[in-house]
Amino acid sequence: MIERNTAAMGPFHTKVPRTLDASVERVFDAWIEPASVKAWLAHDGNASVDAREGGLFYIEMPHEGRFYPHYGRYLRIERPTLLEFTWVSEGTLGKESVVTIELTPRGERTELLLRHEGLPTEEWAKSHNGGWSGFLDLLVERL
Repeated sequence: MIERNTAAMGPFHTKVPRTLDASVERVFDAWIEPASVKAWLAHDGNASVDAREGGLFYIEMPHEGRFYPHYGRYLRIERPTLLEFTWVSEGTLGKESVVTIELTPRGERTELLLRHEGLPTEEWAKSHNGGWSGFLDLLVERL
């Protein structure tokens, strides 16, 4: 496991749950396969993914005529039930935050819990909740 830099993180967080009609392996792969990440998380923008502990990712999401860069590094990967990675973007004011994805198999379905910690303000925590909710809706449609 790669260590978090908690000293630089903000004090706010958000949680977003979802139940998906797909196996836990399929949901896990949607988060780490470059073509999948590009399709649903980057909205067909640019995506580079090196899904291994210590590996980096870079995503450019198109929005309102420009690209918004997001990047981070993988802290923990426990296939197929857990992903933890840092997240840096304009929405974190350029500071590192941490996203944890927990996946629990429920028969043919998967319960997903996304936690995003270290956000700089309560306003940004609410904004990220809405953003992640929208992305997870896209993932539900894709799977």
